[in-house]
Amino acid sequence: MFVVVFSHMWIIIVFTLVLVGSLAYAAASGAPWVPTWKRDLNRIERLLDLKDGERFVELGSGNGRVCRYLAKSTDADITGVELSFLQHGVSIFQNRISRSKARSVFGNVFNHDLGSYDAVYLFLMPETYKKIQPKFERELKPGSRVVSYVWPIPGWSAEKIDEVEGSSKLFLYIKK
Repeated sequence: MFVVVFSHMWIIIVFTLVLVGSLAYAAASGAPWVPTWKRDLNRIERLLDLKDGERFVELGSGNGRVCRYLAKSTDADITGVELSFLQHGVSIFQNRISRSKARSVFGNVFNHDLGSYDAVYLFLMPETYKKIQPKFERELKPGSRVVSYVWPIPGWSAEKIDEVEGSSKLFLYIKK
C-alpha cells in the first residue's frame, strides 16, 4: 500500500514540475501567459480581415482564445502555436469542447515556418518583437498581414494603429 501511494505521489510531483517548468520556460522565452482581452477580439478580427481559404497563425496562442474566436466567423485555416505544454493542452481541450476548427500546435514560434501564412497575430513581450522581426522579414510572403497587440514591431511602419479608449493598441502591418 505504501509503495503504491508513494509511486502515485512521484507521478503527481513529476507532472507538476513538468507543467510549472513548461510555463516558466515559455515566460523566459518571451511569452508569459497574459491573455488578449475578450473586448478586443472584434477589433483584431476587423484588422486581420481574414478571407475564406486564407491561412492564419497566432504566435504564442496561450489557451487558444483568439484562434477559437476567429474560427467561428471564417473558413480560413486557423492555427495557434504555443510553447507552454499546459496552455497548449488547455487550448486543445477548449477547442474540442467548443467544437472549434482551430488547431493548436505545440512548439516554439521561432521554429515554426511562417512562409505559408496570409495573416499573423502576436501578443508577446516587447523584447521578443525585436527578436522575431527578422524572422518576419525572411519568411512572410509579400502582402501578409501582421497584427500586434499592445507593442509595435521595431523597424516596421504600421499601416494602421487601432486605438480605443480603455483598450490596448493594435498595430496592423502589411509585409512589403
